[in-house]
Amino acid sequence: MAKRILVIEDDDETRELLRMALEKRGYQVTVAEDGVRGFDTALFLRPDLIVTDIQMPGADGVHVIRRVRDSASLEKTPILVTTAFGTGSATFSLQLGANAFEPKPINSQSFLSTVQRLLSDRDSLRVA
Repeated sequence: MAKRILVIEDDDETRELLRMALEKRGYQVTVAEDGVRGFDTALFLRPDLIVTDIQMPGADGVHVIRRVRDSASLEKTPILVTTAFGTGSATFSLQLGANAFEPKPINSQSFLSTVQRLLSDRDSLRVA
């Protein structure tokens, strides 16, 4: 069964780029345009991985990370943060509980490698 990935991204072009890249690799992708919809979708979907932008209007990626880590049904779900705002935003998101970050503009090869690593790490934790 294909791994389920939730992409939370407010920029249409970036969201579509991520969706296409992940679907080409065989992942089942669901998208959300903001943090509120993203978190609600995560609760319903229970994805294998959440990819979220940090800077979004309304509920941003920080909101998503906090809510996911506070949710019993999602707390162990890996979170990959994407950001164009440098290592400060990335470091802060990692301190909040994100598992990894990828800078924008997205390098598809690096992004997909990080996705694969996070999903492999999740699978190895389930076996242990």
